[in-house]
This record gives sequence, C-alpha cells and structure tokens, in this order.
Amino acid sequence: MAIQNQPENLNQLNVISFQTNFLRMPMVDYFCQRVSIPGITSSSIVQTTPFADVPIEGDHLVFEDLSLDFIVDEDLKNYIEIFDWLKAIGFPDNFGQYNSQEEELKSDVNIVIQTNKSNPNYVVNFKDIFPVALGAINFDTNATSLEPIVVNAIFRYTGAFTIEKIT
Repeated sequence: MAIQNQPENLNQLNVISFQTNFLRMPMVDYFCQRVSIPGITSSSIVQTTPFADVPIEGDHLVFEDLSLDFIVDEDLKNYIEIFDWLKAIGFPDNFGQYNSQEEELKSDVNIVIQTNKSNPNYVVNFKDIFPVALGAINFDTNATSLEPIVVNAIFRYTGAFTIEKIT
C-alpha cells in the first residue's frame, strides 16, 4: 500500500542555499554569512463569555526585524556602508549629516532561496529597509585562532515582506 500523504518533493531546505541582494550595500552582500527571514506573529483578542473566555483571531500582524551577520573586510568597507547609512538617518553630530532625500534613506532587499542544486527557487522581497542597529567590532588578543570578525546588523522595513516562487 502506497503512502497517501507523501510529499512530491522530499528535499529539505538547505541552510547554506541562499543569496542576498542588497541594492545599497554590495560589500555587505558579498560577505553576508547569515540572514534570517523574519518571524511573524498575529494578535488575538479574548471574547469574554459567562463560561470561559474564547480566543478569537486578530487582525494585526507584527513582523520581526530583518537580521543579518556579515564578515567585516579588512578595509571596513562593508561596515562603513551601514555605519554611514545610520549616520545619514540619525545625524549624530550636526544637522548637516542628515540626508533629506527620503529615497536615499531606504533601500530594497531580496533574498533568493536556492534548491539543493543551487538553482533559484524562491525570492523574499523587502521594501524600504533601513538600518536600526549595527553590532560592535570586537578585537581579542587572547584569541587562539584567526577567526573572522562577524558583525550583526538589524533592519526594519515597510509593511510586509513577500515570498514568491521563481519560475
């Protein structure tokens, strides 16, 4: 007897089968080590009854931030890409640092998810991302091996992201 519910494709999603495309940050793109498709939560409400409270589905979605880790190149070019972007948004020293062109403060990003044979399979699109956090660069004279320096960056984006099949 054949299994009735066997999936058509038995291949698992591979953790290393992705490619990032950051329109504003080509150096971060090249050195990207890890990226997370954000989680989503839905609000819910509780309807009170004389007997038991009944949960009801909500109408509001909350999307987590886009997080990525990248290796810092020795010229700090990829770190500076995000550092300068944050400075343009936050003008830490004076108003002249603020970039008033809104289209230059945001950028689009997509993540291409690949099959186990490295063929493009799905694309995850994010609109109008902007950085909200850039991790520290940590040096350590007690290190026993030459590990690359990996930094985390956090981004927010407008609305929801989309996941589309590549045909």
